Amino acid sequence: MILTGWWSRGNQGSFSTSDVVFQKELKNLFHGRLYLLFWVGFLLFPMFLFLDYYAVESLFFNFFLYRVGGCAALLVLLAVHFTGFGRRYPFAIAMAGYVSCGIAISMMVVDMGGYDSFYYVGMIGLLVAFSSILPLTFFQSLVAGVAMYLLYLVPVMVFTDPAPFTRVIFFSNNFFFLFFILVSVVKSREDHHARWLSFQMRHNIDYYATHLENEVAKRAKRLEESELRYRELYENIMDSVVMVDASGTIMIANPNFYGMIGTTENVNHSLAFPDYVHVEDFPDLNYFMMDGFANNRDIRDYQFRLVNLDGEVIHVECNATVITKKEKILGFQLVLRDITFRKKLEKDLLGSFSSLKRIRAATIMGLAKLTEYRDHDTGGHLERIQEYSRVLTRNLRRFPGFESYITDAYVDDIHLSSILHDIGKVGIPDAVLLKPGKLTPKEFKVIQQHCTYGGDALRAVDSKIEGQSFLTLGKEIAYCHHEKWSGNGYPKGMKGEEIPLSARIVALTDVYDALTSKRVYKEAVSHETAMDIIHNERGGHFDPLIVDAFSACSQDFDTIRMEFNA
Repeated sequence: MILTGWWSRGNQGSFSTSDVVFQKELKNLFHGRLYLLFWVGFLLFPMFLFLDYYAVESLFFNFFLYRVGGCAALLVLLAVHFTGFGRRYPFAIAMAGYVSCGIAISMMVVDMGGYDSFYYVGMIGLLVAFSSILPLTFFQSLVAGVAMYLLYLVPVMVFTDPAPFTRVIFFSNNFFFLFFILVSVVKSREDHHARWLSFQMRHNIDYYATHLENEVAKRAKRLEESELRYRELYENIMDSVVMVDASGTIMIANPNFYGMIGTTENVNHSLAFPDYVHVEDFPDLNYFMMDGFANNRDIRDYQFRLVNLDGEVIHVECNATVITKKEKILGFQLVLRDITFRKKLEKDLLGSFSSLKRIRAATIMGLAKLTEYRDHDTGGHLERIQEYSRVLTRNLRRFPGFESYITDAYVDDIHLSSILHDIGKVGIPDAVLLKPGKLTPKEFKVIQQHCTYGGDALRAVDSKIEGQSFLTLGKEIAYCHHEKWSGNGYPKGMKGEEIPLSARIVALTDVYDALTSKRVYKEAVSHETAMDIIHNERGGHFDPLIVDAFSACSQDFDTIRMEFNA
């Protein structure tokens, strides 16, 4: 009890100090991430000159000057970043670079006419990169989002005049812009909260461990001094110590153990240790301890649960030693440490990770929904593609040669990343994307560019992540989901197994959904008709093995189609 009270007072007194330490850690993290952001901006910003040349050749020289100016500003700020001022005010330096690049893109938007310029996507990309790389707080993310939105809104309204049809496009652009700001602010808030929880847990565990080590060392010294000191240690050690005989009856225990189970040591009857072990844990505990002692092995760090007389469940970590005489087991000495608080911290941390995972999935769905919001005829398309891809991938895993490659993680990743296949359509003009009639050859060339736009965008994000992530599959799918097994697809005319497996899977699910969904230019076909069309393209449009896997689970496709029918 004395130790517990001392710990509580120490923890409360260190709160303000821990807050200062957290802010210092956050500033150091921000400073390091800012260095990365500047280099990413300096390298990627001029790369879009290729897009300038292709999309707006007549304005290429002006755009070249804007981008050079933006890069020059980043270089200057990169130098300032290493000064004392930069270390004290990293957010101010970050905003300066962010606004400089935003001004450059804003001038491009104005030069292109403003209201209907699709270059506003560059400002959204800048916002996403800024909020994704830097550890922003809620307020910082909100400031960044509002600043970039004003850089888009004000110049367009002041320096350009709208044509009648461009007002709708401008309204659509504003809608997407505000949506991205909302997503970025929510993400930054949750990330900051998760960093704070992680810091608190580390701080508390370190504090607890430090004082525990000091207490054990102090009492161990008393043990060496005399047998009387040993008794004092036994009576007052923070852990619970209990000795039981071979039948499980408690022979002796220290006060901490009796306090844990809710009784006193001055009882007039024998206590059986198994009576206090949680009924679900007792079989495993009994087997584990008997097996260890039979093999002359001490028990170390074994975790199970106790239930005291009040019905309270207590998580403990056990270290146990067998007591023998002439090779006969007389009993056991158990040292039990209450880890209930630690278990709660672990549960809270897992809950935070689970929350972040859900936020990530929701954010990805929000990004993918951009194209669906522009084309209302594709309602429910993303949800169906996700489920089709998961079912098809699971069935494909049963085929020889795929068992080891298609793991549970692969199935989860393709379920999450499949919805990014058409993300590049945000860069396609509405006049082409939403055209109700047949596309001209020139327009079809424009629509084909969505594969490259989407793949390049996901590749830029994926390159900032160490190792392989779900975005690796998303990048493959975005680039290659219109390639054909026969080599007659686009954009590169890849053939056979040159096409990534993920793209071959989504290619079939995308075509199935397109066939069975109604569009302004066609009616939906039946499930059976879609199956016949896909089977006829076995070895042509589609990988033969994937068509076979589709045949095995086609009924599941039909069920999903009806369940998610828009």
